[in-house]
Amino acid sequence: MLVRLLRYRPRSVAEARSRLRAQGFSVEAVEEVLRRAEAAGLLDDALFARLWVEDRLLYHPLSRRAVKRELAEKGITPETSEQVMEDLYPPEKEKEIALKLAQTRLARYQSLDPIRRTRRTVAFLTRRGFNPPLASRVVQSVEKRRMDQED
Repeated sequence: MLVRLLRYRPRSVAEARSRLRAQGFSVEAVEEVLRRAEAAGLLDDALFARLWVEDRLLYHPLSRRAVKRELAEKGITPETSEQVMEDLYPPEKEKEIALKLAQTRLARYQSLDPIRRTRRTVAFLTRRGFNPPLASRVVQSVEKRRMDQED
């Protein structure tokens, strides 16, 4: 059963435990399987966290806070989460990601009037977990650069 779960995507130990328990396996059986899987390298929370963060940064960028929350929901310990985030998604990278997202979204909203375009882009960034002041600053910065280029 665990191998089938891992074929779909990597799992954290907590996710695997939860899924196996939901299938009706006893606590003892689940813990034994998890112990063996960890020993064999099939389950590794640090590797899982790295893969999760890399995937988020490449395909569905979110704020640092949102990614940390997702890792916690997956059962990754705060220590592991913090280490992986420090390596792959340092605080200074958050503004860079917000800037890229804002540029892409503003380009999509080109046909809207400037106020609606700005409001929608800020809302988009906040839904992605970026705090509202950062989202506003980034959007204003991108809009200002765009206006300067048009002049």
